[in-house]
Amino acid sequence: MNVEFKTNMGHQASIRELIKSDAKQVLEYLKIVGGETNYLLIDERGIELNINEEEDIIDRYFKHPISLLIGCFIGDEIVAIANFTVSDKLRIRHIAKVGVSVKKKFWRQKIGYKMMEILIDYAKKNHQLNIIQLAVRADNFSAISLYETHGFKYVGTMPKAMKLEGKFYDHNLMFLDV
Repeated sequence: MNVEFKTNMGHQASIRELIKSDAKQVLEYLKIVGGETNYLLIDERGIELNINEEEDIIDRYFKHPISLLIGCFIGDEIVAIANFTVSDKLRIRHIAKVGVSVKKKFWRQKIGYKMMEILIDYAKKNHQLNIIQLAVRADNFSAISLYETHGFKYVGTMPKAMKLEGKFYDHNLMFLDV
């Protein structure tokens, strides 16, 4: 898969599956986005894995029959990552969990929108999947708007889902029936 498009600012962007050789850049990306916003579950430390461990994670996604890990590149720079995770457990194999992050300097350029569009299209083409689910911080109105634009519905709230500097934040639980 390789999807080319222009961002709202006119940048030529490319979305493709991440591969093992992207591991170092993925780890650096996660530290950057983790430090740019407190909406994510990670902070400026990223996910604190070494390159070999990250290569293994990327390889598992790459080899999984349904799960997907994609990156958006402008030139050689990763500017966004999205993951689409499906359990191997038979009774919940029809549900995909999705996560999307975009570097702050590329917010509001339709990159997250395009990533979601690709993941939803991928899910619709896979006849095993019926539901895409996600959790988003309840005060992350831009992300909620993005998900609603794609047809996601609010189904509930997980109170105190995140604790940051002694303050709790709720998560909205959302799903899309594909």
